[in-house]
Amino acid sequence: MAPAQAAAPPPPNPSAFNEKELFAYKAKGHGSAAGQVFLRAVSGKAVTQAGASIVLIPISSYTRAWFDKQVRENSCPLKGGTSSSEAHGAQNSSLECLRAVMDQLLADKRLLPYLRVTRANPTGHFWFTKVPAGRYYVVSLLEGSGGAHQDERAVGIAWLTLELDADEKATNLVVTDCKSSLC
Repeated sequence: MAPAQAAAPPPPNPSAFNEKELFAYKAKGHGSAAGQVFLRAVSGKAVTQAGASIVLIPISSYTRAWFDKQVRENSCPLKGGTSSSEAHGAQNSSLECLRAVMDQLLADKRLLPYLRVTRANPTGHFWFTKVPAGRYYVVSLLEGSGGAHQDERAVGIAWLTLELDADEKATNLVVTDCKSSLC
């Protein structure tokens, strides 16, 4: 008969919401971040979207788990198909999936006090002010424009990780879909 062993407590869930990790991100800071958000089209052209939401997300174990699963390992379908109607259908499916990814984050009421959101201007430029020091994800869902050219209809999530020191003014940030060498 094997000797009885005391049950070890389960390891803590690294993706559990822990408000203590986020508390410092709630206050107004003295830093700022500015840059441009765009997707890189197959042709190499930068595709921007006027009015696109850009979300500044504090990095914690909870947001890291969301980011790694939903953004880095994105399981949304990619554009595919050979005909333009098939490609358009795949793009719509991908867009709905990507919207669900962002909605999942923005629907978490516990996280909302720590998020900062701004909008891109017509050239994709954005600004955040009064940002406290810390580590962040800068994330934006770009839906492309309604243009007829394939490059103008690019869909994807653009992102960047950012470490901001107290009173730092980070400028010229490049937030893109990381299919290029810019990440």
